[in-house]
Amino acid sequence: MMRYGPPVPVVALALVAASALIAPTAAWTARGCVDLDSSTFDLVTRKFRYSLVKFDTAFPYGDKHEAFTGLALETVGTTDELLFALVGIKDYGEQDNADLGRRFAIPKEYPVIKLFHGDGTPPIDFAPADGEVTGDSLRKFLKRHTALYVGLPGCTERLDRLAQSFVGTAEPAEWRTLIEQVERAERAEPDAASRAPYPMYLSLMRKIVKEADGGRRTAGEVVADEMKRVEKLLAGKLSDAKRAELKLRLNVMLSFGGASSGKPDRAEL
Repeated sequence: MMRYGPPVPVVALALVAASALIAPTAAWTARGCVDLDSSTFDLVTRKFRYSLVKFDTAFPYGDKHEAFTGLALETVGTTDELLFALVGIKDYGEQDNADLGRRFAIPKEYPVIKLFHGDGTPPIDFAPADGEVTGDSLRKFLKRHTALYVGLPGCTERLDRLAQSFVGTAEPAEWRTLIEQVERAERAEPDAASRAPYPMYLSLMRKIVKEADGGRRTAGEVVADEMKRVEKLLAGKLSDAKRAELKLRLNVMLSFGGASSGKPDRAEL
């Protein structure tokens, strides 16, 4: 796998030292994140395969800020290919980082979150239809737009890898083998809590076999239709328990390569 620079600790320490020289009075905004400005933005983001950057006011606060920094703190140490960064923009006084705001066409309806690539690929905007910034919506965004493993509620890395193998083949014999592998793994789990994710994966696998066997439909088509069906149910009146169950099912479908329609309160939950 192509790497874009030294591991996170090395870059972070280098940036701390550089910040001390460039701006001795600067302070970190949040644990798990790196503060960037015009002099460090390109230098640092080019070192990482991915950089999730939040452009915000100079002194951010509130639920959206906490969701971003909370996910950063959860993620730090799990990969050296993803950086969480903050750019504080002032539209008064010395107008710190206003040049970065102009460069990336950042509107003043903060926060604005963009995913940057170390290879210079144009950044991708985080733009949930409902405008909400939550830990789960950010995870789903990263899951869709990076090659990194990003776990979602109701999912496990092992089962997500098997789900990808499942949709990566159209051979019924391979489907049956993978289903048997998941069934064996479920039986080997030590308790009910660790077995909880398995039924949703198995249910979707069996649905794909039933509807796509014989080449009538592709696995992707089955997953896409099921995703639309679940999103339609979520648009109606449901009990809290049923709504929570369907949200987890959507997460599992994303592991099979499903793409949400992005309707409010459906995918970004």
